[in-house]
Amino acid sequence: MTKMALSYSRLSTFEQCQSKFEYLYVSKRVQDSDNEFTLYGNRVHEALEEYAKDSYKGVALALDMLNDGQKYAEIRKFIPVADAILSRPGQKFFELQMAIREDKTRCDWFAPDVWLRGIADVLVVNGDTAFVGDWKTGKVKENLVQLKLFACMVFALFPQVNKVKTAFIWLVHDQITDATFTRNMLPDLWATIEPRLEAVQDAVDIGVFKPKPSGLCNWCPAKGICPDRKTR
Repeated sequence: MTKMALSYSRLSTFEQCQSKFEYLYVSKRVQDSDNEFTLYGNRVHEALEEYAKDSYKGVALALDMLNDGQKYAEIRKFIPVADAILSRPGQKFFELQMAIREDKTRCDWFAPDVWLRGIADVLVVNGDTAFVGDWKTGKVKENLVQLKLFACMVFALFPQVNKVKTAFIWLVHDQITDATFTRNMLPDLWATIEPRLEAVQDAVDIGVFKPKPSGLCNWCPAKGICPDRKTR
């Protein structure tokens, strides 16, 4: 059977509601639409990526330039956080697309046998240590699963790395959720993650998706066609 390429986002959707996952990624009868919050998050990510790349190249972006237009005005207050990360020694990557096969070897993002994908907003590799940061513009939520996935994929892509420091950077709330993982923790990390990914693939193979009606149904892109939706 064909393996479905997975990601933390797809896993999260599946565990939130399997029916929603089916509508979005299997039958593809609906598409997720942006709202004011996701649009804001996208703008901030794009502006920080551009700022980071320019800064890394030695291109100075003065504060008056940051105020020139809505795009830069929105990230002005986040620049000190970005600068602190950019000041770290090591090779830096921005919006790095990471993809691996089921045997944990790296592959192209669109490889036919890709198993797991993830994007690192900012990755700094310095010798045998790496830092991966994920910009967050929403509410603070503790979720080690995504940080574990980041670490697993960095270990897969960079064999010389033995320690990965991961962090959610809650820009709006000026907070950080971080966790550090070492390569000898890999077996335990995969042992907690793989069964959850296998549950997704099992549902895809069998074609059975269990609905989980909740208050979130009102914001689901499939609310207009899902017979199991919870209505007010």
